[in-house]
Amino acid sequence: MKTKAAAILGLAFIGMTALSCGENKGTSSDESLVEINVDFEKERDKLKSELEKLESEVDQKIKELEKQKSEASEEAQDELRKMEKQLKKEKSNLENAIEDVEKASENTWDDIKSGVNKTTKDIENEWQKLKNNLEKNFEKKN
Repeated sequence: MKTKAAAILGLAFIGMTALSCGENKGTSSDESLVEINVDFEKERDKLKSELEKLESEVDQKIKELEKQKSEASEEAQDELRKMEKQLKKEKSNLENAIEDVEKASENTWDDIKSGVNKTTKDIENEWQKLKNNLEKNFEKKN
């Protein structure tokens, strides 16, 4: 009888231990989900902030072009209009990227982030072209 009671008590102890291990795993899993969610939100907020800063810089470049246009020759004005049009297109792309980032979920984040990175690279390339064209136009004037 004592053996049966000890066996039952032993099985009960093992069962309780197994259940408590499962509970700990659940808590750990919940904590990692919270960490992932926080990391996603931080990354999203950081990227949105960077895009908004870039958008502000594009606005500034557009204003600079408008000022240069008023002081430029007819030929240079045509070139500056083309550059301004391209920057406005890039600004529109940035606005769309900011909107996509705001709407992003954890499930869509990798795709959104990849698209935004492509957009920013395109803008950097356009700025380099703009800079080169401005330097060429400036050299023509002198």
